Amino acid sequence: MIYYTQHAQDRMRQRGITKKEVEYCLKNYHTSYPDRKGNLIYKTNLPSGKCLKVVVSTDITDIRVITVA
Repeated sequence: MIYYTQHAQDRMRQRGITKKEVEYCLKNYHTSYPDRKGNLIYKTNLPSGKCLKVVVSTDITDIRVITVA
């Protein structure tokens, strides 16, 4: 199950990013690495040509999207 923090939902709305695009990134990323807090960052190029970065919390069993850019 994928959960979205309020911050992630706000950024998605501001940046015109859909849940479908976030899910695509999580399944088809080309790069992943941890941030300073240990959260995972996933990056991909969407079929539309847009570059997407998704930050996911690693402290729970479900996927929690913290922010997107």
